[in-house]
Amino acid sequence: MMNITISSPQTLEQVSGTVSVTILLIDDSPDNLMILGDILERIGYQIVCAEDGESGLEQAKRVQPDLIFMDVKMPGLDGFQVCEQLRAQKSFQRTPIILMSTQSDSTNSELALRAGASEFWPKPISPGKILNKLAGFLRNGPE
Repeated sequence: MMNITISSPQTLEQVSGTVSVTILLIDDSPDNLMILGDILERIGYQIVCAEDGESGLEQAKRVQPDLIFMDVKMPGLDGFQVCEQLRAQKSFQRTPIILMSTQSDSTNSELALRAGASEFWPKPISPGKILNKLAGFLRNGPE
């Protein structure tokens, strides 16, 4: 993990109300992991990555992230299945989980919410949306 210097030391604290936030990214595309991870690291978040659903479940249990971004379509366990398995565990019932997909039809959105996702975001995701929406998730998340 690279060290990130934040131009304003209070940025992360102002956004999330804490000085340390861990976000788990689960996506089978290394490019998507790199792009989203870079955006989040620049803000000051700690990033943990997994390249499929099975390793995503393992990483979630290991690091207990504050928020999870997860792709829907992955080999093995898909994002819907991983979300359902996480929500079945007491420690993840209130963790914000954002499912993402390039297939942005209403069916995917409905399935994501039914699986327990906090929200469904169509890809590509703008950095502005990430910055604007994360603060609310992290402030209203587990207490």
